[in-house]
Amino acid sequence: MKEKLLILCILCSIFFTVSAQEKLVITADRSIYIGGEDIWFTVMNLDGESNRFSDLSKVAYIELLNAANVPVIQEKVYFHNGTATSQISIPDSVSTGNYLLRAYTKWMTNFSADTYEHVIISIVNPFANNSLPAFKADTISEKSTEQKSLTSSVVKGLQKNYKNRQQVALSIDLQEKDWQHLNVSIIKSCLYHPVDRLKSESHYLKEIEEESIKIPEHRGEIIKGRITNIQSGLPIVNEKMMLSFVGQNPVLKFSVTDSTGGFLFEVNRFGEQEMVIQPYSSDTTKLNYKVTLEDAYSGKYSESKLPDLVLDSATVKEINSAIVNMQIKTIYSAHRPNIATADSIEKMEAFYGEPENTVLIGRYIDLPTTEEVIREIVPSVFLRKSDGEYYVKVYEDKSMYPREGKTMTFVDGVPVNDFKRILNISPEYLERIEVLNLNYYYGDENLGRLLLFFTQDNDMGNMEFDHRIFRQAYKGYLYNYQYRNPDYSREEGMKSRLADYRNLLYYASYSDLDDTKQVDFEFTTGDDVSDYTIIMTGINEKGQKETVSESFRVE
Repeated sequence: MKEKLLILCILCSIFFTVSAQEKLVITADRSIYIGGEDIWFTVMNLDGESNRFSDLSKVAYIELLNAANVPVIQEKVYFHNGTATSQISIPDSVSTGNYLLRAYTKWMTNFSADTYEHVIISIVNPFANNSLPAFKADTISEKSTEQKSLTSSVVKGLQKNYKNRQQVALSIDLQEKDWQHLNVSIIKSCLYHPVDRLKSESHYLKEIEEESIKIPEHRGEIIKGRITNIQSGLPIVNEKMMLSFVGQNPVLKFSVTDSTGGFLFEVNRFGEQEMVIQPYSSDTTKLNYKVTLEDAYSGKYSESKLPDLVLDSATVKEINSAIVNMQIKTIYSAHRPNIATADSIEKMEAFYGEPENTVLIGRYIDLPTTEEVIREIVPSVFLRKSDGEYYVKVYEDKSMYPREGKTMTFVDGVPVNDFKRILNISPEYLERIEVLNLNYYYGDENLGRLLLFFTQDNDMGNMEFDHRIFRQAYKGYLYNYQYRNPDYSREEGMKSRLADYRNLLYYASYSDLDDTKQVDFEFTTGDDVSDYTIIMTGINEKGQKETVSESFRVE
């Protein structure tokens, strides 16, 4: 009891300090979306005092909640220099209404959900039962009062009218702004209808159980769980466990279970992969286990209610044209270059670096079995069969005892102890084999020599997987994306018959603008004859949002 009180006292004492260190700011490209469209967003982790980027947490959790606080979307992003820009697709099954797009770190989940950063967005889904929002003929659109919204001439070079498929170069004058960070989006004007933030009910520390305290994810996502014996239900204690992912760039993590069977792994993975957790021991009797993972997301929700979606009749009428635009974009998207390009920061090397030998299977004549492949073309590998059992050794030629020591075998990054399962893979599935013929030390663990098999499709080929081993789909971080404009600089692009009816013409995020006097950017108009709005959301030196908007017409 005393320990619990001590921990709570410590949390209380550092609450104001840490919460000041870490403040998230999330900005979306607009306020109204059509079901099936993408939400472009930027989330920043700022120091609460200086409003510089904070490095307390590297991971933010993104959720889209409906009015009943049911998550429609749950994703994660990784902060690169304190910021992440990405996109999420709205399911075409969601109902029309207002939704809460919120962001928080694992550390923030120790406190009230009212402290989570959020914006309210509206979704209109013409394919759902309630296809259009409620409206009143005399309704006046209410602009957000929480974030200062102005219409001011800060855009240099802006004209009132532009032609279809015209390339436009503009500048944003920052000389009279104290913005340290800036997001810019250009959208069809009817899709800009900002809504006030939810009113925070509490910013104070609520009662926290000692076992549920979440620490900041300073280097990457922390995967926590518990391992129990399937038959007895008792925790498996003091067992070294391994975590790996099925894929081309292997990662290997170790964790020793505690007195409750609990484990903890720290990982940084992007995209969707399969996660495998298994004992490090080769003793197959230890495979009789059950893994229960802790939910990565908060599970806490604000008591404040989302407002109903009510638009004026003119806006509802204009949104119909945005719905048509979305449908046209969907039809032609397969024939157009993707407007989103993933950054290269997500590329991660294998945990062992570069192998001593790599054998590309396609460079050799076809061999009928993987056993023959190993014997004929893979260097530094000794394969022996005795009493129906196979033994494999990676040896070190220059060693005094070249064939002593252990060998660890992998398939698509996953450790596989039963080598017979590897030999049963058809060679046609294999893409390459890598060999590390020196003892590899990973932390304080000597893994021995490494023999790694990689399949063509990174799916472990036709290997019969041991179903006693925990294997589950895993969603890593969203990729960081940059918006890319269609190229109409050449006559070929100008005369293309592929329709361009984008509701979003541009999106970008800019950071560290202290000494920047102006921001230059370019975009291209599309085929839609419509009014468009440039939305500039700046973060000032106090960490507050200021929104400036200017409009033009494409005809």
